[in-house]
Amino acid sequence: MKEERIFGELFNNPNIIDEKELVSVAETDSQFIEENDGDMVFINVLDPLFSIGGIVHPNKNNGEYYRLDATKKEIYSSANSSLAHCTAGAQVRFCTDADSVKIKIKLRFALTGMNHFTNRGVYGIDAYIGTGNNRHYVGAQMQTFADSSSYNEGVLNLPKGINEVLINLPLYGGVSKLVVGFPVNSKTVKPLNRTIEKPIAFYGSSITQGGCVSRPGNMYSNILCRALDADCMNLGFSGSAMGEQSIAEYIGSRKISAFVMDYDYNSPTADSLMETHSAFFKTVRKAHPEIPVIMVTHPYYAAVTEGDIKRKNIIIATYEAALADGDRNVYFVDSEDFFPLEMRDLYAVDNLHPNDLGQFMMAKAIYPFLRKTL
Repeated sequence: MKEERIFGELFNNPNIIDEKELVSVAETDSQFIEENDGDMVFINVLDPLFSIGGIVHPNKNNGEYYRLDATKKEIYSSANSSLAHCTAGAQVRFCTDADSVKIKIKLRFALTGMNHFTNRGVYGIDAYIGTGNNRHYVGAQMQTFADSSSYNEGVLNLPKGINEVLINLPLYGGVSKLVVGFPVNSKTVKPLNRTIEKPIAFYGSSITQGGCVSRPGNMYSNILCRALDADCMNLGFSGSAMGEQSIAEYIGSRKISAFVMDYDYNSPTADSLMETHSAFFKTVRKAHPEIPVIMVTHPYYAAVTEGDIKRKNIIIATYEAALADGDRNVYFVDSEDFFPLEMRDLYAVDNLHPNDLGQFMMAKAIYPFLRKTL
C-alpha cells in the first residue's frame, strides 16, 4: 500500500555532484585547517566549501554565530541580544566521499538546568544526509558538557559514496567554533543549492525557538524547512518575543521567501499584544510586499481562557485588516486546531511547550499554507 505522505512527495536535488569537482581535504585553504594529524584533517566550517544557512554567515556578521545583526546589538532588548547567540535554525551543509567524519564543536555558552528539556535538545546537534527534502536522520551528538572552553566531539559514520551532510546547530546554546574532521585521503565540495533559494523566516517565543524537543531537527521550523528544502531563519526568543520593531526591521532587512509570524504568548497582556501585533506585521509587509505571511496563535492544551480568546481576536484583526487592504498573500492558522482534543496532554511537556509530537503537529498544520504559496 502506498504511503500517504503528510509533507508531500519526496524529491532529490535534480543536480548531481560531479566527482571531478571534489577537492582533497589536504589541499583546502590552509587558513581554515585547524589541525592535520596525519590521519585526519580538521577544517573550520567557515571555509567556503561549507554552507552555513539560517543565519548571516559569521564572516559577514562580526565573526559570530548570531541570529541578529551582531554589529547593532545595542538596538535589541537585552534578552533578545543575548538569546540571539543561540543558534536555533542554523545549519551547516557539506558534501564528502568520506566514510566517516568527526564533528568537533566548541560552545559559546548553553542554557543549563532546564528540567523540562533534554540536554540534547538544549545544546546538542543532529545530522542528516541526502538532498532536496529526501534527507535521512543519521544521528544526534550528545554533548557531555556545556562549558565554553573545550570541544565536544563525536564520530558520524556515512554510507559509501558521495553524501551531502546537514548539521543542525544547538537550539538553546551558542557556538564559538565548529570543526569537521575528514580522513586525510578523502575529498569534499560545496553542497548543492536549496530548492527554495531564500530562507523561510519564523518569529516567536520559546516554542518557536524549539522548546521543548529532544533534538534540533524536531523543532517545527526545522521540520518545515526539511520538507520544503529551504534554509530556516529562526527568530524564536524564549520569554522575550514582545513584537519589538527592532526585530521587525531586521526581518525586513533580510531576503526571505516567506514569514511565519508566531508571536503572541510572550506579550504580558492582550493590550500590549494589540499595541504591537499589527505594527509588527506592517513593518515586515512594507519591506516584503509579495511574500506569504502566515499568522499563528499559541498552542492550547486545556480549556481556552478569556485571555486566549482576546489574544486570538487581536491576531485575527491584524489578518482581516490586511485582507481589507487588498493583501492576498496573508494567512491565519488557529492553533486550537493543532492537536486532537483526546489526550491533548500527549503533545506537551508542561502544558505549555510542545514536545516532539507537538512540534510535528504544528508543522503539519502550517505546511499546507507554505506548500501552496512557495
